[in-house]
Amino acid sequence: MPTRYDVSGVPPQGGYIAKQCPVRAQLDILQPVEPRPTSPVLQRRFDRGNEFEAAIVSSLIAAHANAVVIEGEDSEIRERATTDAMGAGAPLILNARLPTDLSGRRVGKPDLLVLARDGGYRAVDIKHHMALDDPSSTPARTSPLDRPALEEAGEDVEGGARRHRGDLLQLAHYQCMLETADLAARDGRFAGIIGVERRIVWYDLDALLWRTPSSTGKQKMRSTMEVYDFEFDFRLDIMAVAARHQEESTVELLVTPFRKSECDDCPWWDWCRPQLKEGPGHPSLVPRMTWPQWEVHRDHGVTDRAELASLDPLTARLIAAGVDLVSLLPEARGLPSSARLSELSVLARRHMQRRTLEAEGINTAGRIASLDARTALYSGTGMGALPEQIDRARAALGSEPVYRRRGIERVHVPRADVEVDVDMENVEDGVYLWGALADGSYEPFVTWESLTPESEAEVFGEFWRWLMDLRATTHEAGRTFRAYCWHEQAENSQMRRIAVHNRTTEAVEAFIASQEWVDLRKVFDEHLITGGGSGLKLVAPLAGFSWSVDEPGGGESMVRYDLAVAGDRPAREWLLKYNRGDVQAAHALRTWMTEAAVSAPDIDQVRSAVRPSA
Repeated sequence: MPTRYDVSGVPPQGGYIAKQCPVRAQLDILQPVEPRPTSPVLQRRFDRGNEFEAAIVSSLIAAHANAVVIEGEDSEIRERATTDAMGAGAPLILNARLPTDLSGRRVGKPDLLVLARDGGYRAVDIKHHMALDDPSSTPARTSPLDRPALEEAGEDVEGGARRHRGDLLQLAHYQCMLETADLAARDGRFAGIIGVERRIVWYDLDALLWRTPSSTGKQKMRSTMEVYDFEFDFRLDIMAVAARHQEESTVELLVTPFRKSECDDCPWWDWCRPQLKEGPGHPSLVPRMTWPQWEVHRDHGVTDRAELASLDPLTARLIAAGVDLVSLLPEARGLPSSARLSELSVLARRHMQRRTLEAEGINTAGRIASLDARTALYSGTGMGALPEQIDRARAALGSEPVYRRRGIERVHVPRADVEVDVDMENVEDGVYLWGALADGSYEPFVTWESLTPESEAEVFGEFWRWLMDLRATTHEAGRTFRAYCWHEQAENSQMRRIAVHNRTTEAVEAFIASQEWVDLRKVFDEHLITGGGSGLKLVAPLAGFSWSVDEPGGGESMVRYDLAVAGDRPAREWLLKYNRGDVQAAHALRTWMTEAAVSAPDIDQVRSAVRPSA
């Protein structure tokens, strides 16, 4: 069991800390530097979120004459008013503030409280993003805003419930507070999100949704409530120890800086960044490394990218494949080096492990004994990503910007007679622009009106008809056709979702499944590796490409989109140039991968920057 600390001095916290970086929770206490000001992109997110919430609340008030709206700024008055409304059995309570949970160190302000048929309440939050995924997932249970109760919910034909981890952890926070106050609904732990679809998407907080590490080193499925309990308690401990550290500097802090996707928007990034980038760089600079994986590295004495790069890739591949090196190595070292694998008792009934060893050219006890002992200590830790992390660390420290993956002799890019590059631009309400590049000509399909399901479907319909017409004409001429995107998950989910409105689901699914729809990022990742990510903006410079607009990026495009909808012509021109740059970048990378990427060195050759293993 993890060590627990005295958290009685930590002020009661909202649910947001459970979803934030644990280092931020610590730095919010320490305040080590002047925090960075809120960026325009982040401020826009706050502003649009507040506007959306106000619009939904107005709609709910208009639809429910018996709704109770909790007014005022005073916390105690709002808590009493909320408790009184719940005691009176109000069917819908807006702008609520739940009774402070001093023992659990919790405060909570759910946007809605909805009365359950058998008594007690369920929490609902309003979020300015989509709450539904594409229809290929399990259908969601949703209820309309004029009949918000879970008992009124039915299967949604338009999509499945989006698993937004932060949203669900916040709902779990409210559920804990309702249960502590004995005010929760009795029949299950359900809570809801109102997204831009403007209906309540319901979630079972006890459903096993999240794959998490376990004490055995293997992965375990856990519920939102279980994940929340750990994450919230962990951050309370972090804050308690940070407060003690302020009083007595010899008290060791619980966490150190760690690179995450949210870092760029964090007020403390100027404090963490130089520490993470010092020397060979922190292991978390390796893309897609998780906090539990970093803890495994730290526990094995690997605290920078050079130490990570010094681990042995072969030994790591065996670990990732499930070979039990902890048991194998001692026996192998006690046998003659020429002993065959059949002579090792550990492998007597482990046929898969034996085949894995043989596939790697390991046929004797001596060959097993020669494996890297330090890397072998990772055996049983569940580090399936270790080989990839070693190679990414080597790529980051190597002299070249990109390398061929192990075993890749040439980069194969599917090509065709007629090629189209596709990229879409979206905001919280949906997709407003589909851009395509065909034979050097850029074709934008766009609306500058405020997005509605109808206008979004109309724009997609124009794009889809154009693409399918070009495809049909190509086939009729006896030529081959392919369309390309960069990271198909984004385009696929949007196409599937909008296809429901356009009644083109079968055609869209068939196209996505065909060999004529190519994810260039997948092609890149299968053949090449860098020390950073493989996002389009990161790898386009490899092909010598740069955008013609200032500050190209998704965040800036959202800021410009608001101006474009308001009629700003320069903003509209910026967005079209930005989208055109995206499809041109994909075209440039496809050409580069076909013609020049083969000259990139093999990642296995990167040794000069690698520290010898201890």
